[in-house]
Amino acid sequence: MAKPIRNTPILFGEDARRFREEISNLPPLEERRKAREKVRQGAERLRKRIAAVNG
Repeated sequence: MAKPIRNTPILFGEDARRFREEISNLPPLEERRKAREKVRQGAERLRKRIAAVNG
């Protein structure tokens, strides 16, 4: 049986201000996609090296 999903907490005060600031300073979407792809490629290279050592 699945676990129940808890309600999303509501942010107040300093936490809310910090969240708004962080979310408004995100890098552009294209930049985030490039970074994600770079991480994915690095992970794939690591998997191949591990497979070569173990195989």
